[in-house]
Amino acid sequence: MKQTMIALASAVAVVLVPAASAEARPVKSKKLTQNALYKAGALPVTTCPEKPVKKLDPKSARSYLNGVLACLNRTWTGEFKAAGLKWSTPKVVYATKAPVKFCGAKWNDWGGYYCDSSHVMEIVLDEDLLGAGDLFLFFLTTSLYGEHVQNLAGITHGLDVLPRSNKAESAERYRRHNLQNLCIASAFVASVWKSLHRGREDWDDMLSYMREWAGKNTGSRKSITYWAGQGFATGDPGACNTWTAPSAKVA
Repeated sequence: MKQTMIALASAVAVVLVPAASAEARPVKSKKLTQNALYKAGALPVTTCPEKPVKKLDPKSARSYLNGVLACLNRTWTGEFKAAGLKWSTPKVVYATKAPVKFCGAKWNDWGGYYCDSSHVMEIVLDEDLLGAGDLFLFFLTTSLYGEHVQNLAGITHGLDVLPRSNKAESAERYRRHNLQNLCIASAFVASVWKSLHRGREDWDDMLSYMREWAGKNTGSRKSITYWAGQGFATGDPGACNTWTAPSAKVA
């Protein structure tokens, strides 16, 4: 199952959804509402120096992303140990041309894709993605990695096995999963932000990438801003428990 279908910001159509009722549709799975990941504490503040990326150069982009991935591996290995959860590092595959299919699905306009079943991330370093800049590469990778975190923590499976529901409730569940992903990714960003030597305008740019992803199954611009802000302000996955939030917070 794939929910975080990330495309380049310029290629994603913005679809706003009406605000939902403040009354929550209760999620009863403890794997979702009381996951051990929420109790592990804030991510440690660490350094993650960025390597230079040459314009439209796949080799330097791979080097840049490998550096980001090393930081992600270090941070989440420790966090899962603190949570008492089993950890394994995802496999990352780079390509310069999009595959026809990946993880059993036809490849769309995605910059990258995480496969839940194989724990493989594929990132296509074509001209479109390379032209988006290093900050977008950073965002893309942390978001895909956030899916891996959700997967290993049992959150993705917990969503998969929820009893079938009507279309409105089903869409809300997907929004909870996707908004949690952005919150988790933003918590990691917060944990290394000081070392990146980036300013507020860079965070605003990253938020703009997330907001361009708004849609029925991914959340409104307002909800995306709220949950990304929760992660960035706290650096704590415990602040990303979208599963107990009222419907109005995951519209």
